[in-house]
Amino acid sequence: MGPLARPPAGRRGRRPGRRVFGYVLIAIGFLNLVSGLGLQGFWLALIGLFLVNAATAEEQQTQIDAALHGITVGEVMSRDPVVAHPDETVAGLVDRLVLRHHLSTYPLLDDDGRFVGLVTLGRVRRVPPEDRPITRLRDIACPPSDVPAARPGDQLTELLQRMSGGADGRAVVLDDDGHLVGLVTPTDISRTIQTVDLRAREPYRTPRGADLAPPPPGD
Repeated sequence: MGPLARPPAGRRGRRPGRRVFGYVLIAIGFLNLVSGLGLQGFWLALIGLFLVNAATAEEQQTQIDAALHGITVGEVMSRDPVVAHPDETVAGLVDRLVLRHHLSTYPLLDDDGRFVGLVTLGRVRRVPPEDRPITRLRDIACPPSDVPAARPGDQLTELLQRMSGGADGRAVVLDDDGHLVGLVTPTDISRTIQTVDLRAREPYRTPRGADLAPPPPGD
């Protein structure tokens, strides 16, 4: 994996300026409020707060993008996901898989092994208990067209941009033949961010044993 990417200097410079300007607007808005210009002060403070939050969010996103630079989807994905059939009922999924595997996401594969949808626990919970024995998974699944798809060799940062607009915040990983080989979930992303510093450099090797022993005479 290559060195961590750095955001362009122009973007780095704009964020602090936007944040400072936001704080200035908040201060002016507060002064207007205490001076009796209620509505005008309120809107200035609100605009200032928006600018501060936007600058902070942009900075956090840039830091994440830089930290994940060079990491591929295949390094992050959960391999060999537990799958279900689209004609299985919601009750069947709960009894057969959910209570057994305790996972939050289940891809649906048809008889030919093609990916035809994605079911999450959130979608399962939205089905009333009395309807679960008669509701098929295909009827509640997120359709393939709404699920971001990637190849194992794709860059993770590129996939994250598409996942942010996805219906369920998940992505499927397909091989060159279109077969499901993995999933990328919020848990996978969180785990990667937490361990990215371990990926970025060789771990420090603490001297021990023979490393601490004095060299033999004559060396």
